[in-house]
Amino acid sequence: MFSRIHYRIAGSIWTFFLLLVLSITPSKVIASPIFYAFPFSSPDDVDKVVDIEYVPNHGVWLLDSDGAVSFYDGVHYHQLSDFISLPENSISRIEMFDNSLWFIASRTLFRFDVAANTLVEVPLGDGVLASDIQVFQHTLWVSTSSNLYQFVEGINAPKDLGHLPLKQFFVSEDNLMGLSDSALIDMVSERLLYRLEENEVISAHYSRRTLWIGFDTGLVQVVDGNIVSRHLDGLTISAITENSDGLWVGTNQGLYLSEGRDSDAVNLFMIESNTDDQFSLSGDKITDIDTGRAGEMWISTDSGLNYHSPRSKDIRRFALSQHFPDWGYTSISSLVTLHGKHYIGAKSKVIVLDENLDLLDSTKLDFTIEEMVALSDSLWVASASGLYSLNPRTLKTSMDNVPESLKGIAFDNIVADSHSLWLVTEQQVFRFWPDSQTVINFGADWSAQRNAQLNAVLDLDEKGSWLGASDGLHFYFDGRFQQRLSRESIGSVLSVSLGKKDDLWLLTTKGVYQYPIDGAREPERVFGSQPDTDEQCLAMSENFAYAITTKGIERFGLISGQLHHIEAGHRSSLAANNRELCALVNESLLVASDYGVFLLPANKLTELFDAPLRTSTIGSVSVNGKPWRLGAITLDQVSIPSKSSVMFDIGKMPFRQYEGLIYRLEGASAEYWNETKDQHLQFSALESGAYRLMIRERSQGGQTIERALITLDVVSPWYLRLGAVLLVIMALSLFVIWYYRRKTELVKLHNLQLRHTVHQKVIEIDRRESLIKKTSQDHAEKTAIANTSEFDVLHDGHFWQFLQYADAKDRMGIETLEKKEGKCLEQTQWQKDVLETISTHFHDPDFSLAVLAKAFFTSERSLQRRFKSEFGYTFKEALISARLANAQRMLYQGDKIVNVAIACGFNEPSYFTKSFKAKYGYTPSQFRERCESREV
Repeated sequence: MFSRIHYRIAGSIWTFFLLLVLSITPSKVIASPIFYAFPFSSPDDVDKVVDIEYVPNHGVWLLDSDGAVSFYDGVHYHQLSDFISLPENSISRIEMFDNSLWFIASRTLFRFDVAANTLVEVPLGDGVLASDIQVFQHTLWVSTSSNLYQFVEGINAPKDLGHLPLKQFFVSEDNLMGLSDSALIDMVSERLLYRLEENEVISAHYSRRTLWIGFDTGLVQVVDGNIVSRHLDGLTISAITENSDGLWVGTNQGLYLSEGRDSDAVNLFMIESNTDDQFSLSGDKITDIDTGRAGEMWISTDSGLNYHSPRSKDIRRFALSQHFPDWGYTSISSLVTLHGKHYIGAKSKVIVLDENLDLLDSTKLDFTIEEMVALSDSLWVASASGLYSLNPRTLKTSMDNVPESLKGIAFDNIVADSHSLWLVTEQQVFRFWPDSQTVINFGADWSAQRNAQLNAVLDLDEKGSWLGASDGLHFYFDGRFQQRLSRESIGSVLSVSLGKKDDLWLLTTKGVYQYPIDGAREPERVFGSQPDTDEQCLAMSENFAYAITTKGIERFGLISGQLHHIEAGHRSSLAANNRELCALVNESLLVASDYGVFLLPANKLTELFDAPLRTSTIGSVSVNGKPWRLGAITLDQVSIPSKSSVMFDIGKMPFRQYEGLIYRLEGASAEYWNETKDQHLQFSALESGAYRLMIRERSQGGQTIERALITLDVVSPWYLRLGAVLLVIMALSLFVIWYYRRKTELVKLHNLQLRHTVHQKVIEIDRRESLIKKTSQDHAEKTAIANTSEFDVLHDGHFWQFLQYADAKDRMGIETLEKKEGKCLEQTQWQKDVLETISTHFHDPDFSLAVLAKAFFTSERSLQRRFKSEFGYTFKEALISARLANAQRMLYQGDKIVNVAIACGFNEPSYFTKSFKAKYGYTPSQFRERCESREV
């Protein structure tokens, strides 16, 4: 079984050692779980988060008490409503499942696909109202007013599990529980866990055969269906979970933890909340707890978000502000370890801690502590009122061991070597040996630069002493001072340590340098190559050099030469100015700052440095000022139109920090590296092409790596793309071809119908003419009038003579009686068949010599020769004559010229007019005008 965090990353990301908080009981200061607080920057960001959904290494979805959903990417907060139109009613529940955000609004289930930025309503059936959703074992469980449903990854349709109305789900690491009206049910085994009474269940957790139930009246522990203990009476229990730290209980009055979980070992103590302490729990009212598989927790309170990792339990922290309410903005000045105890000096206070950072003693002095050091078995304090010795056991100050020559002098600093104290005033440096009470006043001649400040001393006995100062590095031997390195070359030297190979390690304002004692080579910078990074403290062990910086901890292997890094979280402006002191105690790293004192055991240091560094992600994308994508896990490529502007918000989980980002856009005209402080990138008016957003990040080995964060595909308008233009041309060409083909088909169909109609009309004309000839008594004799134009016949009014001519000569459109060499050709049966075929098919535009030859079962060539021999003219001449002769008859009847041309087999009216005029000497329109003007 898996919890609803099954899809959340198991491993937590280790950050700066400051991820530590100590929670105490009234009687004893104890090491406590640590938190990293993310207070909301304004009330408008998120208002009282009630539900959390963590996306591994990417961000956190938040549901607030107003029903609004937002996304936090580790740096920025984004409202979901800015990216998509949401239901009008408020959202009551959210779950992250199958790369989508599922939520319930007005008892209706919705699915928001974060990669596609689409929102759909998920149908469950008519009248089915959703009450709760929960992710468990690769499935999404949905409880409704009637049935129970289950969604599987990759499948959109739900599985109906039958009638089982549930109000709410509760999930633990290996169990899913359902709350009905009368009982808590184990959904896996379908076993009754607890029969409810009148109280309303608010939270529940089941583990190790023990059921924890939270009511608005307190917490109860149930074993085998029976209540065995009650806790936190009168408190409203909003959340219950557990990890390796113990049992966590969130209430309306704070967060509680019990390291013991058995009925006789449960001891819930309250985790103190302190909004002024960046590394304490922020907020008093707990609204939700979301737990990962490795036990890392996101906790929402009335003040903001809190992050906790259970692995930090081995790291000790003494929170100064919690134990000293009047600590305020007191700046820490000293960290001294003596005989297994740690002495902290700040202003006029001295605090004593044991090896576990438990408080042993404290005192307030009558003067302000400028610096405190240990020499032999005593503590020495420099102040504006003079030099004091401080008894480490009683914390009593004394000036009995201070020579008269040093009394009354205001000292700015004190540095101890193995035998003596170096005392610094504004213009003088003294060296004092307490055992012999010897004092040497070097005055201001130890440095050539006036007002130089002594910061550190490394005493190598007979090999001399090395002094770190504001003007560089100095060497003191046999009563003389020599400046070896200037401030211009390495900066001001803050501390000097001896390395494994008898070389000097210098902490300076320009970084950490390694420098040989014999000066055989120039100093080599080991740390400090990162921009905007200040090294504040250096500690040396046998195998490693540690540097505390404003961005984390650097570790350099003295043998391997490898550089490793632990990233820091967000540091406020106050933190950036804090002084941080450090020392190695039995291979454990001890660090003191205004946030408190921290002790990192050696095994924890190894674990931290072996953890992978956090990587940047895309939190949101906006195109042309409009929100486009939010929290997309699988968003690898963005396609936008040419000349668009694209904006990216870069996130980095889990901490809210503005540590800056080094980036460049490959594919742009100027591919140089840029840096941003707010991790908000904007690129305007991008030309078409492929782009890659590259960022620079540090690897765990200390190297700087470059990686692509996202790919941009800027697409030019379709009318500017050659392929699109060709495609449009092809489409238009196909359309034109189709159009004209269709038009031609329609014209052909129309012409065919017209020809059929006209052909029937011609047949009717022939029938009437035959009837007229039979009834006419003036037609006894047939006279052929050769070479007489029909125009003349009509002009003279001899209509009947025209009919005789048409019947004898042109009725079939063929001059059947041609005089050739004075003789008339007799019509044979073959000639009659040919002429009859032509007279029948003259109106068909597809009628040709090939068609006629096929009808007479001969070849075209043979038919053409015989036709010419029999008639004296070609088949084409005969076909055109037949068509024109019939056209004359139709024109005489008053038909339109276009219709006549089509009906007589001419596809083009222009060709018909040209042929008609060539045959008769006048156009069809002229012929019809003569016919219309003739009184018949």
